Amino acid sequence: MPSSTSNFERSVPGGNWAAYFGVTLLLTLLTLGGWEYYWRQAGYAATLNDTSDLWAEARTELEESESGRTVIVGSSRMLFDFDLEVYARYFETEKPIQLSVAGTTPLLILEHLADDESFTGTLLCGIVPGLFFVPEGPPVEWAENAINRYKQWAPSQRSGHWLGVQLEEYLAFIQQEDLTLNALLATLQIPNRENAQIPPQLPPYFGRLTRDRQARMWESATFDTPLAHKIQQIWMPLFTPPPPPPGIEPEKFKEMYMASVESYLERTREAVDKIRSRGGQVVFIRCPSSGKLRELEAQFSPRPVFWERILERTGAPGIHFEDYPVLADFECPEWSHLTDDDATRFTENLMPILAKALDEPRTR
Repeated sequence: MPSSTSNFERSVPGGNWAAYFGVTLLLTLLTLGGWEYYWRQAGYAATLNDTSDLWAEARTELEESESGRTVIVGSSRMLFDFDLEVYARYFETEKPIQLSVAGTTPLLILEHLADDESFTGTLLCGIVPGLFFVPEGPPVEWAENAINRYKQWAPSQRSGHWLGVQLEEYLAFIQQEDLTLNALLATLQIPNRENAQIPPQLPPYFGRLTRDRQARMWESATFDTPLAHKIQQIWMPLFTPPPPPPGIEPEKFKEMYMASVESYLERTREAVDKIRSRGGQVVFIRCPSSGKLRELEAQFSPRPVFWERILERTGAPGIHFEDYPVLADFECPEWSHLTDDDATRFTENLMPILAKALDEPRTR
């Protein structure tokens, strides 16, 4: 007796399948084209997403480079304000490896490189005191994610990263920071409710990123633009220290924070010592900030308590923009980052100062 499955025949509907496919493809392209046009009109442009995969790619390049390569670590100011090509021309060498991660403390990446016995080069570490000494939260987690992706970078992730880069270089709507569904939903103005506080808003993306992780500010975020004014107001709550947790007195909370700062200073010293013991060099750099954000930084992270203590504890040279007229005469349109042209000029002015710092004797 024949089985029911052996007699089963699926009826395939007739029709012009080539025409159906063509119409579907056309509608898909029109929809994507309209979505791309919409975001281009809103001021976005094609740029690479600053993913942990892109960081892992840069870290892998350092691994495969000859010893003595220069590396940049820090947060977004080192991404925007430090021109990699200017450095390469001035020192007649390869472009530095850019390992800064926006919105993070660079201490974890500094320690990661210090623990790498093969790294014997020059490390330029950008310092934003309000970020450098953050003990927990996204500024720590994002740096950890980048390091972990490099350590566990699977072939499937590498191939997915390669494919993503091919699309990101041409399509503006593939923007992971602002244009995902979750990011767009987060822009809805929902008031805070008791026991349901909305976290601080992060600034919209305002620059483009190249394959070597060089960031450049978009024209839509330059001086006196609506986007620049919007970002200015976002910085203020982000750079204002949080209140003490419930049940902890302000003085006690301050003691706890300063104990964390002391721990970070000691960890920084240990990392710098490791790099120096192998013949490497470390220079700390404080990029410009301006406006009300600079006032806020001076109030909550004064130089003697933070910047000066880093240099004193490590004995490493440091370059603070306020100490040099050729570096101090820069304004940030949104108070925290330099424009494309100003970043180039700032780096050109920085190079002779950096060359002198690299020649200074190592002291503690």
